[in-house]
Amino acid sequence: MALLIAEIGGSSSRWAFLDGGVTESVLPLTGESMPGLNPLSGDPVRFAQGVSSYFNQRLPRALEARRIIAYGAGCGTPERAATMQSAIQQVWTSASISVRTDLEGAARGLWGADPGLVLVLGTGSNMGWYDGDRVHQSMPSLGYVLGDEGSGADIGRTLLQDAFYRRMPEDISISLFGLEGPSVTTVLEEVYRSPFPSRALAVYAGRLSALTEHGYVRELITARFHAFIEAFKPFHSLEQRAAVRATGSVAWGFQEILSACLLEHGMELLAVERDPLNGLVRWHRQRPA
Repeated sequence: MALLIAEIGGSSSRWAFLDGGVTESVLPLTGESMPGLNPLSGDPVRFAQGVSSYFNQRLPRALEARRIIAYGAGCGTPERAATMQSAIQQVWTSASISVRTDLEGAARGLWGADPGLVLVLGTGSNMGWYDGDRVHQSMPSLGYVLGDEGSGADIGRTLLQDAFYRRMPEDISISLFGLEGPSVTTVLEEVYRSPFPSRALAVYAGRLSALTEHGYVRELITARFHAFIEAFKPFHSLEQRAAVRATGSVAWGFQEILSACLLEHGMELLAVERDPLNGLVRWHRQRPA
């Protein structure tokens, strides 16, 4: 039976189409994007329309899949998982759909059958300890308003605060926003009227990837990573925290800083992947049922 595996973040998603155990295609294609969905703050209708449109253009046969396994951000409660399932069901009306958390997807994709700590740092942030079979998530996931320390949304929010409160060095401000600096009106419109406010904030974090040699940028990212680490440390033992693997655009883009921060807290970052999809394909090939 053809299988679709989806890795769905708050900003974007990636999909692998398997038929007979062989990966037929991984979408989106290089240079393109497919919409993501976080049930806490996203638009399920917009997500379904975007995904359906992309598959119709690029891989119509995948729309005939009868089994879908989705690993989604913000799907840690039955209610949010049901929202994700309903959104996917709009596109695949007759398919069997299983929704798991993005954290479980990261653990399976990064660790396989081995135990270890897994971190997800993208638009949002999440973490848990994986025993080789199940993910143990003790720290509550509070979303981008109350939590998500170290995430793209968190870094972007801090960056914008520094810019508007005049805590940002002038050369960095010019590099990011030009001589006129950021526009309060434009930024508030982008964030507060956006259907994806966390994504709107995370865009600004992405602009820092080319500026990590600047002391201010390193200090900002370091501080937010330390805040993330301090938040989850009380929930897991020293033994559980010893070995770490991470995924997500922020972990990938700032992995050297993340590794240094973890090391200061006695943790070793063993691997970073931009996303766990390739590992998930391997995991599901070994467990076709």
